[in-house]
Amino acid sequence: MSNSGDGLTLSVVVPSYRRAEHLLKCLVGLQECVRLPDQVVVVLREIDQDSQRLVGQWCAANELGQRVDIALVTEPGQIKAMNRGLDAATGDVVCFTDDDCVPRPQWLQRLASHYANPTVGGVGGRDVVHHGDQQVPTRNCSVGRITWAGKLIGNHHCAAISEPIEVDHLKGANMSFRQALVTGFDENLAGGSSCLNDTEVSLSITRRGFRLVYDPEAIVDHYPAQRFDESTRQLNSLALVSSDSHNWVYCMLKHLTGLRKIAFVASAFLVGMGNRYGLVKYLVSLPWGPIAATRLFVASTAGKLKGLRTYRTAKRATSESGTNKRRSGQTDEAT
Repeated sequence: MSNSGDGLTLSVVVPSYRRAEHLLKCLVGLQECVRLPDQVVVVLREIDQDSQRLVGQWCAANELGQRVDIALVTEPGQIKAMNRGLDAATGDVVCFTDDDCVPRPQWLQRLASHYANPTVGGVGGRDVVHHGDQQVPTRNCSVGRITWAGKLIGNHHCAAISEPIEVDHLKGANMSFRQALVTGFDENLAGGSSCLNDTEVSLSITRRGFRLVYDPEAIVDHYPAQRFDESTRQLNSLALVSSDSHNWVYCMLKHLTGLRKIAFVASAFLVGMGNRYGLVKYLVSLPWGPIAATRLFVASTAGKLKGLRTYRTAKRATSESGTNKRRSGQTDEAT
């Protein structure tokens, strides 16, 4: 049963790999929340014995430990971990945060408060990003938007927003959804960190007619930590550029419709976004570093083309599955 008057049960999913020191700080933050989680699912790799041991010790010594379930996963990658956590979650609402984040006391209370509105399918909040003793500076900015032609605007760390607003997508370090609306994280997304898995699941919710809310007072403090798997934080890593470009194209083609889809393809290949170079950005960048620009352009273009192929393959599989179901239904009626 819920430990709060909101009538909801809340599960918090925290995937982690070889970052037990950060993970324990995250658990301490959850234990200090005004509105406690009804369940915490810590997703660990089977091979990560040290984290399993340390989490087990923490749970034995702390009251929140009675609500912590450790879910093990054998395969690498964030998508596998997120889906394993989702399978283990029992709450009406499933909240996600990273192991290098520390929720502030009001975090879960703020998230839960918005679900009183039945049109709300997901709620997220601000992640205050820290690098050592310094916070990432913020400015007046738009938060959680997707332009008509598919350009992504994140800025979930910005302090400019003072009131809850409706957004197009949430950020994985600080997001929650009604469990009944989340069928799983899309395993067609590439890369160890599976960039845009948060955007993809957000769009799957809004496509069903539900709203997403960004509450700037639902805060986690984010201390970006070293990654120990195939993912990376190096934005100019060619592997990351390729997987990011793949996921951007795949995600936008999956969810945009009509003229927006056409405009997106043209913009993605001609202009690009960030490190996902399009032709125009490549030509502009050539005078400042032709070798680096060429490598980024090639990696980005290859990723985008692969994203197109992944989208077409997934669409074909969905179409064939629907056809087979209809045929199966007709056969059942005939018999």
